[in-house]
Amino acid sequence: FNIAGFNLDKDVLSWIKDWKEGDEIIDLFFMLAAIKLALDDGKIDYHSEDNEIGLVVSHENISLVPFFEKVMKTAYSILGGTEKKVSQKEFYEKVYKTCYKSGYDVQPFMTLFHAAKVFNIHRHSLFICNACASGLYAVETASEIIRNEHSPIMVVAASDHADVIKYLWFKDIGIYSKQGLTRPFSKDSDGFIFGDAGIALVLEDYDHAKKRKAKIYAEYLGGGFSLESWQVTMPQVGSNYYQKAIEGALEKSGTKNSEIDLICPHGVGSHVTDFYESKAINDVFIRGKKIPSISAFKPYVGHTLGASALLETAILLMCLKNQIILPTLNCENVNPQYKIKPVSEITKTKLNNVMKTSAAFAGYNASAVFAKIN
Repeated sequence: FNIAGFNLDKDVLSWIKDWKEGDEIIDLFFMLAAIKLALDDGKIDYHSEDNEIGLVVSHENISLVPFFEKVMKTAYSILGGTEKKVSQKEFYEKVYKTCYKSGYDVQPFMTLFHAAKVFNIHRHSLFICNACASGLYAVETASEIIRNEHSPIMVVAASDHADVIKYLWFKDIGIYSKQGLTRPFSKDSDGFIFGDAGIALVLEDYDHAKKRKAKIYAEYLGGGFSLESWQVTMPQVGSNYYQKAIEGALEKSGTKNSEIDLICPHGVGSHVTDFYESKAINDVFIRGKKIPSISAFKPYVGHTLGASALLETAILLMCLKNQIILPTLNCENVNPQYKIKPVSEITKTKLNNVMKTSAAFAGYNASAVFAKIN
């Protein structure tokens, strides 16, 4: 991945490289590239120091794994292959001098700072870290900032770059697919696989966007959110927290459950989470006597963790814009226990309202409704 191909300010990129002592954080590069593409697509000029742009970024902690790797390499270089006894003081001093700058960058506000520095962003800005649901929380936060008139234009960005430490953890807890395939709502599912992604959306006050004749993909109508506070790696099956998040999105958006045409669920291909999601969807929408079309996107792009909700929202909005439903891949053997049948073929259809849902680790549940602009 070559960040130089995105025509960003070379002096600022050089400053960031010096600050990071030569370390190249791929997640950060993904995020910067995505923000640039979103600003260009929205025809938004960010070069002025006095622009109107705010920023909300989300990730599961963009510099943590590189920091771990640096500490481990440093420790190995001190202790590996030597018979010399190293005192605790000497060891601490060596690790500190080598890793303190990387350790400082583990703080989430540094990612926000670096992105803002590249794009001259000086308005209301925040970092969101709510596991896999971060992107939907970020969209809602950006919407609130606009409604409170802190800024008429907000960029919402997320990224994730897979690494061996995350792989080993998910493999050890038994939810990384041995097949190398994500199979949502299937009898054959055995977990997910990772993907890499950078994604950015522009949220803008409607009148402000119309005045400058902006290209509008959709309208954000509202979101619903809940927190289980139960387990980290498993949803609280039998609870109704996910239902509350979905119902909250319907209420805030002023949309009836019968008016949702398409849902993009979390769709991780884990039997527990798939059951949890399918039950919530059935509980909420069966009362409207209509289960919307269901299509999960992780089989296309992998699980991008903290970027997943925002990435899948962007794909969902492209479906809305083009009036098309993508099929859920790898789901030939649907599990009837879920009472959900994902779309299996590319379908041209009329879409007015679509919903993205996320059932994240640590019980962060989120749902958001978007509408086609007529």
